[in-house]
Amino acid sequence: MTYPQYRRTRKLVHECCNYAGGNCIALDDGEECICVQSISYSLLCKWFKAAVLPLDKGLETALLFRDELKRCIICGQPFLPGSNRAKYCKVCATGVHRRQKAQSERKRRLNRGQLEAKKS
Repeated sequence: MTYPQYRRTRKLVHECCNYAGGNCIALDDGEECICVQSISYSLLCKWFKAAVLPLDKGLETALLFRDELKRCIICGQPFLPGSNRAKYCKVCATGVHRRQKAQSERKRRLNRGQLEAKKS
Protein backbone atom coordinates (compact mmCIF):
# COMPACT_ATOMS: atom_id res chain seq x y z
CA MET A 1 0.00 0.00 0.00
CA THR A 2 1.41 3.39 -0.95
CA TYR A 3 1.34 6.35 1.40
CA PRO A 4 -1.59 8.12 -0.36
CA GLN A 5 -3.56 4.85 -0.23
CA TYR A 6 -2.69 4.52 3.47
CA ARG A 7 -3.99 8.05 4.13
CA ARG A 8 -7.26 7.31 2.31
CA THR A 9 -7.58 4.07 4.28
CA ARG A 10 -7.02 5.92 7.56
CA LYS A 11 -9.83 8.33 6.69
CA LEU A 12 -12.14 5.40 5.90
CA VAL A 13 -11.37 3.68 9.20
CA HIS A 14 -13.43 6.36 10.96
CA GLU A 15 -16.50 5.18 8.98
CA CYS A 16 -16.27 1.67 10.47
CA CYS A 17 -19.03 0.80 12.94
CA ASN A 18 -16.50 -1.04 15.15
CA TYR A 19 -14.21 2.01 15.45
CA ALA A 20 -14.58 3.89 18.73
CA GLY A 21 -12.01 6.57 19.49
CA GLY A 22 -9.04 4.69 18.06
CA ASN A 23 -10.10 1.34 19.50
CA CYS A 24 -11.82 -1.61 17.87
CA ILE A 25 -15.02 -2.82 19.51
CA ALA A 26 -14.82 -6.18 17.69
CA LEU A 27 -11.42 -6.96 19.25
CA ASP A 28 -12.44 -5.75 22.72
CA ASP A 29 -12.24 -8.65 25.20
CA GLY A 30 -12.54 -6.73 28.41
CA GLU A 31 -9.71 -4.31 27.81
CA GLU A 32 -9.40 -1.81 24.98
CA CYS A 33 -7.56 -2.90 21.85
CA ILE A 34 -6.28 -0.45 19.24
CA CYS A 35 -7.78 -0.70 15.76
CA VAL A 36 -5.21 -2.65 13.73
CA GLN A 37 -6.40 -1.21 10.43
CA SER A 38 -5.64 2.33 11.53
CA ILE A 39 -1.95 1.59 12.17
CA SER A 40 -1.17 -0.91 9.40
CA TYR A 41 0.04 -0.45 5.83
CA SER A 42 -1.84 -3.61 4.77
CA LEU A 43 -5.43 -4.83 4.87
CA LEU A 44 -5.71 -6.86 8.07
CA CYS A 45 -9.29 -6.38 9.22
CA LYS A 46 -11.84 -8.62 7.48
CA TRP A 47 -14.70 -6.37 8.57
CA PHE A 48 -12.99 -3.32 7.07
CA LYS A 49 -12.39 -5.18 3.80
CA ALA A 50 -16.00 -6.38 3.51
CA ALA A 51 -18.01 -3.46 4.85
CA VAL A 52 -16.01 -0.22 4.77
CA LEU A 53 -13.61 -0.47 1.82
CA PRO A 54 -16.44 -0.66 -0.78
CA LEU A 55 -17.34 2.94 0.16
CA ASP A 56 -14.29 4.07 -1.86
CA LYS A 57 -14.45 2.14 -5.15
CA GLY A 58 -11.16 3.50 -6.48
CA LEU A 59 -9.22 2.50 -3.40
CA GLU A 60 -10.94 -0.90 -3.26
CA THR A 61 -10.02 -1.62 -6.87
CA ALA A 62 -6.42 -0.51 -6.36
CA LEU A 63 -5.93 -2.66 -3.26
CA LEU A 64 -7.93 -5.81 -3.92
CA PHE A 65 -7.76 -6.27 -7.69
CA ARG A 66 -4.17 -5.19 -8.30
CA ASP A 67 -3.35 -7.99 -10.80
CA GLU A 68 -6.57 -7.63 -12.80
CA LEU A 69 -6.43 -3.85 -13.29
CA LYS A 70 -6.32 -2.00 -16.58
CA ARG A 71 -5.77 1.70 -17.18
CA CYS A 72 -8.41 3.80 -18.91
CA ILE A 73 -7.21 5.15 -22.28
CA ILE A 74 -8.93 8.50 -21.72
CA CYS A 75 -8.24 9.44 -18.09
CA GLY A 76 -5.51 6.95 -17.12
CA GLN A 77 -7.30 5.81 -13.93
CA PRO A 78 -7.05 2.11 -13.03
CA PHE A 79 -10.32 0.18 -13.34
CA LEU A 80 -11.54 -3.39 -13.07
CA PRO A 81 -12.59 -4.49 -16.58
CA GLY A 82 -15.78 -6.43 -17.18
CA SER A 83 -14.27 -8.20 -20.19
CA ASN A 84 -10.92 -8.58 -21.89
CA ARG A 85 -11.91 -5.96 -24.50
CA ALA A 86 -12.64 -3.12 -22.08
CA LYS A 87 -10.57 0.03 -22.72
CA TYR A 88 -12.39 2.68 -20.70
CA CYS A 89 -13.50 3.16 -17.10
CA LYS A 90 -17.26 3.45 -16.53
CA VAL A 91 -17.22 7.24 -16.40
CA CYS A 92 -15.31 7.65 -19.67
CA ALA A 93 -17.11 4.76 -21.41
CA THR A 94 -20.47 6.54 -21.34
CA GLY A 95 -19.04 9.63 -23.05
CA VAL A 96 -17.11 7.62 -25.64
CA HIS A 97 -20.10 5.46 -26.51
CA ARG A 98 -22.33 8.53 -26.80
CA ARG A 99 -19.89 10.14 -29.27
CA GLN A 100 -19.53 6.92 -31.28
CA LYS A 101 -23.31 6.53 -31.51
CA ALA A 102 -23.77 10.15 -32.63
CA GLN A 103 -21.06 9.75 -35.27
CA SER A 104 -22.65 6.52 -36.51
CA GLU A 105 -26.07 8.18 -36.77
CA ARG A 106 -24.62 11.15 -38.67
CA LYS A 107 -22.94 8.77 -41.12
CA ARG A 108 -26.16 6.77 -41.58
CA ARG A 109 -28.23 9.91 -42.22
CA LEU A 110 -25.64 11.24 -44.65
CA ASN A 111 -25.67 7.97 -46.64
CA ARG A 112 -29.48 8.03 -46.87
CA GLY A 113 -29.48 11.61 -48.12
CA GLN A 114 -31.19 13.01 -45.05
CA LEU A 115 -28.33 15.42 -44.37
CA GLU A 116 -26.31 17.58 -46.69
CA ALA A 117 -22.58 17.05 -46.85
CA LYS A 118 -20.56 19.49 -44.80
CA LYS A 119 -19.69 22.62 -46.74
CA SER A 120 -15.99 23.36 -46.73
